[in-house]
Amino acid sequence: MTSTQSAALSLLALGVTVSGLYSPILPPAAASVPLELAQAQTRLRVAVLDFEYASTGADSWWYANPGAAQGVSDLLTNKLVNSGRYTMIERSRIADILAEQNLGASGRVDASTAAQIGRLLGADAVIIGSVTRFNLDEESGGGSILGFGGNRSVRTAEVALTARIVNTTTGEIIAVADGSGTQEKGSGGVSISILGSVGSSANNDDELLSGAADAAVTQLASKLVDSSSTLTAQPQTMPIVEAVVADVSGNTVIINKGAQDGFRTGMTLSVERVDREVLDPQTGAVLRSISSPVGRIELTEVDASSAVGRIISGAGLRVGDKAKAVQ
Repeated sequence: MTSTQSAALSLLALGVTVSGLYSPILPPAAASVPLELAQAQTRLRVAVLDFEYASTGADSWWYANPGAAQGVSDLLTNKLVNSGRYTMIERSRIADILAEQNLGASGRVDASTAAQIGRLLGADAVIIGSVTRFNLDEESGGGSILGFGGNRSVRTAEVALTARIVNTTTGEIIAVADGSGTQEKGSGGVSISILGSVGSSANNDDELLSGAADAAVTQLASKLVDSSSTLTAQPQTMPIVEAVVADVSGNTVIINKGAQDGFRTGMTLSVERVDREVLDPQTGAVLRSISSPVGRIELTEVDASSAVGRIISGAGLRVGDKAKAVQ
């Protein structure tokens, strides 16, 4: 590994650069203006998975820096948040789902697996991507007379990315996009051939790679934003997680799940009561819950972790009942 490549490992700073800047767009709290709540909930929910390394044009030291892939994904998430076109799912929730389901732990995430992850997250679409070029070159020039001379070097960073948008309902790739960026910087100094280099020699490889990555992600994000109309035409996915009734007051029901699990205003939920549970005779674990419907509710308010609904059918709903989306 050359000194240039070694310095480039500090691209991990890319992850640091974007870490802490990501603020997911989630439906505002009940105290917010209802119009803002409605606008936030019309956006499709999108998750960005960590980009993967592709073998074209990137050096082997990429493998030693998984944080760089996370940095690219974080940076793309931030830019899509800032576009205001999508509701982005928190990266920490994506990591939790991957850990719980042991998905993507080995091998590459394909469209089918991405759709499965997206459904668990309550996402309408998942963005999966590859780093097709992640390179840093240096060219030097100059001459010497009697061992004394001048030299000048130019470092050039190149980053290229591709991404695919996967519909979580069908598992189909509905759009593709790419982006590339370059950054270069020259440095000069005076060298004495016997003693080596003296003078100044700027070593800003991390800055160069970060700049090239930012340019590539900016271009990629712009194309993904342009694809938002294609996404909007796709059917919105239904959350597959079950909610639990937390409160019942008159005709109003509050459940313990919200926007971060894919619940939206206008959604209809079937409320069911568990009649009995079938246990594994050997381990005692619950194999299956047998339930029966007791009513339906329509969601009227949704925040990040809870939702309010009105009863549209049934009676006798109570705390502890299960609620799952049906429309």
